[in-house]
Amino acid sequence: SLLDAVQEHSPMVGRFWLVVMLLFRILVLATVGSDVFEDEQEEFVCNTQQPGCKPVCYDAAFPISHYRFLVFHVVVLSAPAALFVIFAVHQAA
Repeated sequence: SLLDAVQEHSPMVGRFWLVVMLLFRILVLATVGSDVFEDEQEEFVCNTQQPGCKPVCYDAAFPISHYRFLVFHVVVLSAPAALFVIFAVHQAA
């Protein structure tokens, strides 16, 4: 009955678009995300030679990890779908 309630309140194009976007982003993140962003700080060059400068310079240049940003993006993309399922369950009850 949960799926019936969700299908009653959502259009076909919206369901298809959400599934395609979620699967595409999760697929990209799982297949190439970890390999691409595995060595983020390896080739980064700091302009001074002080000890401990490289992590500080990198954090100043890139405050958030690209891989974590992509994971956050998938979570934010799936949040409206989760809220919609909660709404549909509430309407069905």
